[in-house]
Amino acid sequence: MKMLRRRFVKLLTFGTATSVIAGRLWQREVLAFCDPLPEQKDAVFKVRISDYPALLQDFGSVRLGINPVRPDLEPFPDGPFYPFLINRDDAGKFYVLDCECRHASCVVPAFDVSAMGIRCRCHGSFYGIDGSPQGGPAVFPLHAYQFSFDGNDLLTIRVPCWGFETKLVVLPGGPTSRIKLDFPAMEPIAYEVLFSTRPQGPWTVATFAITPTGPANQTSFTTRAGDATLYLDRTSATGFYAVRMKLSEV
Repeated sequence: MKMLRRRFVKLLTFGTATSVIAGRLWQREVLAFCDPLPEQKDAVFKVRISDYPALLQDFGSVRLGINPVRPDLEPFPDGPFYPFLINRDDAGKFYVLDCECRHASCVVPAFDVSAMGIRCRCHGSFYGIDGSPQGGPAVFPLHAYQFSFDGNDLLTIRVPCWGFETKLVVLPGGPTSRIKLDFPAMEPIAYEVLFSTRPQGPWTVATFAITPTGPANQTSFTTRAGDATLYLDRTSATGFYAVRMKLSEV
């Protein structure tokens, strides 16, 4: 049954929008452990190390995600996406790993400096700081994500199978008419809309309405899985919009 559940999770292919997504951290080759839809882009998260004090230290580790993790004896994501893990070794090198245990798909915890490893709560599989298997029953390493580090504070992480396309339409009504924004949503993920006057940013959080004529006073959006539609008031004649999933420690 767990094998079927793992395959179900891997076939869900919604996620964040484009490279303009701002997050809050992750060098290793990416492994092909999911199958993106044709033309589907990677999700891109930009994470600042300074936002996470643990990552300023040797053997620091944080677990970030867009779905919470069930706190029961066999933890699984409360939603379709596993969190990812960012580890820092004593040489200042970062590792960005998928948190799905390679034995039975439980969510692994952050790196434990007292044990010098990552031990899965379900069946005791043990991994090194780089995700390599150090003790069974798992025999394969944790999957690694592709990322880049600017050498200062910013990690740019690429996550396959989380990307999605947003569609934007200007509604009739003249220069002050609203913008309609459509995108595929998943639950229980919280979304925000970003606006910038140029593609390179800077980006700010935009307010929106959930009905065509309702007040544009919301900054966060959670819905049932399916197509989502938001409405925005234009604040300038030109600009760029993006949808991001809210990232948090889990």
